[in-house]
Amino acid sequence: MVQSQLIRHQVAIAGQVINAQTKKAIAKVEVMITKAPDAFTHWLGLKSLQHGDRSSYLTRTAFDGYFHFWDLPEGEYTLTASLPNAARRYGTAMIAVTVPSYIEGIEGKIIMTAADMELPITVLNGNISNQNGEPVFMAKVRVKGSTESTFSNDKGQYSLIGLESSEIKRIAIVSAQGYQPTSQSVVISHPSTDLQPPLNFILQG
Repeated sequence: MVQSQLIRHQVAIAGQVINAQTKKAIAKVEVMITKAPDAFTHWLGLKSLQHGDRSSYLTRTAFDGYFHFWDLPEGEYTLTASLPNAARRYGTAMIAVTVPSYIEGIEGKIIMTAADMELPITVLNGNISNQNGEPVFMAKVRVKGSTESTFSNDKGQYSLIGLESSEIKRIAIVSAQGYQPTSQSVVISHPSTDLQPPLNFILQG
């Protein structure tokens, strides 16, 4: 009886992980194959039990945000990306990709399947205006207990990125030259594809 054999061609899944807000590359993101063809999943399980080797289904992005998986069989895959050391600042991203079947006449060449992902991050943003409804430029925004801060632009808009998420209410403080400081309580939601509602401020002169 002839046993079926897993045929693995020289193919690759490759992509880049970027910050969903700034569009900049993120290094050291863990990218894992969380779903794969049954035959390959079985092969990975045996390999992991025998050698404790996770390299075939787990990789990390380089300094430029790029990652790749080599030597995969054709089929449907799901990749999940996360940044473990910053899990309260970044969420996870997931993508489904298809590695194409072996094509006659291209042996020895790489079949590349693109898998770019955007990692969601905590964002606190809004508008700062005065009592007349005019935008306030260069108003400083910070969250009490955090070292992060930012300033509003000439339209009164601000964006504070990468705060640690928490279910506990925190205090956002705004100050600007010529105005009285003001504050509001806010809950920094866990990062997701849904943006946090804007937090607007009105400063009194």
